[in-house]
Amino acid sequence: MTHELLHRIDKFSVPAEARDEFLDQINAIHRLLGRQPGILRNEVAQLVQGDSTFDVVTMVAWESRAAAEAAGRAIADDAAARGFDRNAFMQRLGVTGDFGTYVIA
Repeated sequence: MTHELLHRIDKFSVPAEARDEFLDQINAIHRLLGRQPGILRNEVAQLVQGDSTFDVVTMVAWESRAAAEAAGRAIADDAAARGFDRNAFMQRLGVTGDFGTYVIA
């Protein structure tokens, strides 16, 4: 059995007028992620220079698939408890995203 690190990288295009509210929500989610077992990297980055469609990127690395899955359940449980709907939130703010889980090639 191989033991590969999983990297979750999500990219967002955020309208300027929605940036503060969006970042508040993303940072709250990443504070919760940062408390999960098996997390190795947990960053939220904003584009400051360059030509990209995406101006906010989140990067999280997990020591195992099991740790990533457990964290996903913790985030889903938290969202349900708060009545938070990611899709409705992004639609309301006009945010588009590209989501993916990667391994180092």
